[in-house]
Amino acid sequence: MEDEYYVTVEHEMRKAHYFSFIAAASSDRMNIVKLYPEGNAAARFKISGGMRIYYFCNRDGLFVQQVPRMR
Repeated sequence: MEDEYYVTVEHEMRKAHYFSFIAAASSDRMNIVKLYPEGNAAARFKISGGMRIYYFCNRDGLFVQQVPRMR
């Protein structure tokens, strides 16, 4: 879609080691997608100016990535 980001993470998704969620935070909203072991590590978020994407791994903790503002 033209108004969405499709976020994927290359990471194993086993019962013992997986991403628990992917979240997108902008200046006025936060969207969280719950992920499950043995599922896909992917989510869709509406484009909303400058955003940060957060990923939480049950073993390695929280990761963050800045998404540049779309022009």
